[in-house]
Amino acid sequence: MDIIRDLTATHLTRPTVLTIGSFDGIHRGHQYLIRQVLARAQAIGAASALVTLHPHPKVVLRSTSPLQFLSTLEERLDLLAPLGLDYAVVFPFSIENSQIRARDFAQLLLDHLRMKEILCGKDFALGYKREGTVEFLRALGTEKGFTVTVAEPQAFDGQIISSTRIRELVAQGNLHQAARLLGRPPSVRGRVIKGDQRGRALGFPTANLALAERRLIPADGIYAVRVKIGAAWFGGAANIGVRPTFDSGQRLVEVYILDFDGDLYDQVIEIQFIQRLREERKFDSVATLIEQMRRDVAEARAVLARA
Repeated sequence: MDIIRDLTATHLTRPTVLTIGSFDGIHRGHQYLIRQVLARAQAIGAASALVTLHPHPKVVLRSTSPLQFLSTLEERLDLLAPLGLDYAVVFPFSIENSQIRARDFAQLLLDHLRMKEILCGKDFALGYKREGTVEFLRALGTEKGFTVTVAEPQAFDGQIISSTRIRELVAQGNLHQAARLLGRPPSVRGRVIKGDQRGRALGFPTANLALAERRLIPADGIYAVRVKIGAAWFGGAANIGVRPTFDSGQRLVEVYILDFDGDLYDQVIEIQFIQRLREERKFDSVATLIEQMRRDVAEARAVLARA
């Protein structure tokens, strides 16, 4: 998959079948749509492409929006890489670009990506004030020589799959349902930073993660997790919260990595959340906390062994 970060500097030689959106999380619904793009591209001998808007239009148009994300841009591109697309196009969404009229935006896709067909949902719209509805694009396509195909929304376990619904589930700590809609465990990626080394003093040295702005993390609590360091995976027990026993106050993501001994500072690692073990709570003494941490680690091992 080739990544295009400057649409206006690109001039593809093959026609493309493409889809456009934010694609936060690359969930099962997104994956279904991408499979349709691939099938249509193969059927007409075209290239396949996905145009992802970044940053998300909601936070550009309303900076006070509380919206948090299931994936950063780079995580999104990594999730797209194995799906078989020929191109992933990053379109920089900005106040200025939000003023582009639908006809002009479609012309950009025609001029630079040689758009032959666009796949979208029935409520899709592009361009200034969402004027480029499905009906608008179909009429424009008759004039310009491209077609519009509407893909039906996908359901799983009786639920319509959407990034909004998955965000709700992750924020609640409902990993099981979130994973079923995502098609994989919820995860975060972050850089390991120096903390106050309190975990080391307790006998459970933890890696503290610095996360991207607006990155969604699960509800506070203790989790059985998998940790990716380089190309290797390890088990772990993660804590999300404010460490109330020590009146920390700052919300942190920290992970104790099972059977690992090494320096991780400044490395980027990924945490997959497998199961929530318990809520975060305040303990009467450090000794009581340490005993609970031992039980948490043992339970995490058992959960991961079953998983």
